[in-house]
Amino acid sequence: MTLAMLRTTTRQLPPRSLTTHHFSRHLSQWHESDITTDRKSRFQARHVPLALAAEIPAILATFLKLHKSASKASHPHIIAWRTATSTGTSTYTNVQQGYHDNGEKGAGIKLLDQVLVRHGVYNVLVIVTRWYGGSPLGGLRFRHIVGVASESLRKGGYLGGK
Repeated sequence: MTLAMLRTTTRQLPPRSLTTHHFSRHLSQWHESDITTDRKSRFQARHVPLALAAEIPAILATFLKLHKSASKASHPHIIAWRTATSTGTSTYTNVQQGYHDNGEKGAGIKLLDQVLVRHGVYNVLVIVTRWYGGSPLGGLRFRHIVGVASESLRKGGYLGGK
């Protein structure tokens, strides 16, 4: 997947270089949800800190290498992401955000809007994996996608609560 394949909304960020050390440090900080199962379909979310949108293709490639079961899923990486520069107060500038459905139509935008935007989360990439179980779930699948993503972010300290 290339960055051009991602649906994005963008405000210009200042150019920054990407170092291997910076990149590998973030890849060691995965947080994941428990697996949610509904009618044999399974859902699991993971997230990792994200500094630059340009890191996403390499992160996804590494993700699929590290998580072999996810690479065999019907929808291995439904993603949403946001990056921004903190002004030192509670405001952010240079916001970039985007999503990719990975064949699960409408899932990426729900992940972006209902999790990252609603809770004001920045500088993170959320990846949800769905293993299709053979029975259509209708709109309930979106509830599971949002639910596992929220759980992953709670475990990583991005959201409050249990």
